[in-house]
Amino acid sequence: MTSNPQALAALVLDGQECHALAATRSLGRRGVRVTVASHKRDAMSFASRYAAERLIAPSPADAPEAYIAWLLETLGAQHFDATLFFGETSANVILPHRAAVQARTGFPIPDLETFMVADRKDQVMRLAHRIGVRAPRTYELQSAADAEHLAGECAFPAIVKGVWGSCGHQVAVARRPEDLRPTVDRIAALRQEASLPLPVVQEFIPGRGYGLSALCRQGEPLAVFMHRRLEEHDVARGTGLAHAAAGAESVDEPELREAGLALLRALRWDGVAMVEFRRSDRDGHFYLMEINPRFVGSLDLAIAAGVDLPWLYVQMAAGLPVDVPAPYRAGLKYRWLLSKNVTQAFEAPGRFALAALSTLRPDTQSDISWSDPRPHALHLRAAAWWVREHLRGEKPHAATATPDVATGSPGVTPSGATPTEVPGDKVSVG
Repeated sequence: MTSNPQALAALVLDGQECHALAATRSLGRRGVRVTVASHKRDAMSFASRYAAERLIAPSPADAPEAYIAWLLETLGAQHFDATLFFGETSANVILPHRAAVQARTGFPIPDLETFMVADRKDQVMRLAHRIGVRAPRTYELQSAADAEHLAGECAFPAIVKGVWGSCGHQVAVARRPEDLRPTVDRIAALRQEASLPLPVVQEFIPGRGYGLSALCRQGEPLAVFMHRRLEEHDVARGTGLAHAAAGAESVDEPELREAGLALLRALRWDGVAMVEFRRSDRDGHFYLMEINPRFVGSLDLAIAAGVDLPWLYVQMAAGLPVDVPAPYRAGLKYRWLLSKNVTQAFEAPGRFALAALSTLRPDTQSDISWSDPRPHALHLRAAAWWVREHLRGEKPHAATATPDVATGSPGVTPSGATPTEVPGDKVSVG
């Protein structure tokens, strides 16, 4: 592998994602030759001045076999020191072919079994219990009828989550006992295959969302970054047109660091992951929500605060010494005015205006790039789509806007008569 950063080449997959654009800009500014790939011809990263080459790929959701064949052919025909992925679906297609991909490019990522443990809500909750990380009380349903038995036992509101995937439409709230079975049935119907596990039911943790992102080698962190959401569309209150977190702030929380890294060490994680928690309003402790085993949407903030995860990942993938970052800037706020949440201007213009005005403060940055403005036209076009669907009376969600849905995974929950509670810290629901 080359030791000259300006001679490095990276393949950025999933160029339609806003955090793929963040990586494209970051790597391009450092002199890395960036090739962007996407199955969408209007992918926002294609418009970036830092995309040296643009490749149209098959859809990993609609044509997974064609996608992996295309990827292996592309990696064989061109040299890439590193390949970065940002989508759930592409990861699920690539992971079974991990060895073939790693033979052609730098691609730090754990084996399929480890990745699946991290990516499934039921298995990651079991892991949290085994190693003593706080998590919500969680029940695994062995049959849909179990929800009727559980309705008389669990506290409400209760959260129902699909065990697979991170799309918001796979999470719903059951406010009353009589709502639990219909909510479970609705979320269960979103499974790609009927043999996949049923949704889990969890106690609701009131509070704020936090995340720990890390680049690891065999579970040992090379770089760590933590953030909290400034505002979020809480599933317990319902979601609207403005569906994504509008802003986040860099933080340094010792308990969050300890809990997040304990999970990644237990998994002996390779590459990038984000461990998501909620800080409870009841006791102030952090409770595990899920692990996102990939680069995530808060990537812009990490880069701005001084933890350039894409650049560090490329160094690791290329076999170069990783530049351990200096302590990052805590207290930096970031607003996604265009790439995630421009629709808030339609749904809540007052909140959007306040968020925009806050970027005039020295402690706040935004995703508006004056040096690379072309992707913003695509941001606005995507926002127009959301507004149009809203005016039509539709309920748009991530799966509608981005039809790449996770392909599922091996593993079946055994059938049985009663729900199983995942052992863990017992915290009463007020």
